[in-house]
Amino acid sequence: MLCSFASRVREGSCGRGHQVRVGSVKDALCAVGKRCELADPERRNPLYKLGTEKYFEALSKQLRGYEREDPKTQPQLAVPVALPKQLVRQALRQPHNLRKKAKADLINVAFYYLLRVGEYTKPHRKDKLTVPFRVADVTFRRRNRIIPVDSPIEDLLQADSATLCIANQKNGQKGQTIHHEATYKLECPIKSLARRVHHVFKHSGSTSTPLYWVYEHPHKKPYYISPNDITKEVRRGAQQIGLFDKSRGYTKSDISSHSLRAGGAMAMHLKGVSSETIQKIGRWKYRTFLMYVHEQISAFSQGLSTKMSDDIEFESISPATLSPPSGAAAA
Repeated sequence: MLCSFASRVREGSCGRGHQVRVGSVKDALCAVGKRCELADPERRNPLYKLGTEKYFEALSKQLRGYEREDPKTQPQLAVPVALPKQLVRQALRQPHNLRKKAKADLINVAFYYLLRVGEYTKPHRKDKLTVPFRVADVTFRRRNRIIPVDSPIEDLLQADSATLCIANQKNGQKGQTIHHEATYKLECPIKSLARRVHHVFKHSGSTSTPLYWVYEHPHKKPYYISPNDITKEVRRGAQQIGLFDKSRGYTKSDISSHSLRAGGAMAMHLKGVSSETIQKIGRWKYRTFLMYVHEQISAFSQGLSTKMSDDIEFESISPATLSPPSGAAAA
């Protein structure tokens, strides 16, 4: 029965009619197993062999077959810091295009603060675990003194650091903070945050207003920046800085909103930032952030062949190759 259920899920009978990957099949099976355990705690989970956490043999072989059939996962590649810089500079040259300005500033903040797209855009569903950032989640400081978020834009732009406090996030952790200092450049992420917060208060927003709101017309509802908006803008920026040139090795499908989080982690790694710091800034529980650091980026192998070409003599110290001590052979 479970094998038949897995087959129907795979074919899309329980979803939108399209074949799904093996991960979705495993999620559906897990839900069935947990439901059985909750209904009768004394009974074992029907998915597993007795006394183990392994699928019973027929189901295991079925899932392995699905894994072989599935296409290779296409990770989203990291983008360089030149991309958010380009978008911010361009938006500042068009100050009346409020929507473009908001997207550029959110992209800039997402890159430096290693944000998940659901943390700064309007969620598709209300039941998602991640709570997007609000004005109340931002704290500006100058010389270790807090600048009120409803201060004039001139004061907010003078902040030398800013902290984001996360109410809730994908991994279930609450109340974590991310802190960055100002770069004192045009594309400074602190200035991007300041512009977003000021925009909200300028249009009668409050501390509970999400940062993804854009007020374009006084008598109309605000526009909400979506994940799709961010992906489109990131791809547009990638086109402008030449990432899609044949020599760069990127395609449009390689880049999305997730590339900003990957790009921030990549930028830190290439500058020698420790893995522990990257893990903390990105709020990863484990070393899963390493999947964002892609070996196909040429900067990783820069100079390696030169180092490897140095002729260094060495010998084996394996016990098997060492001569026996005197007297050992006679013994």
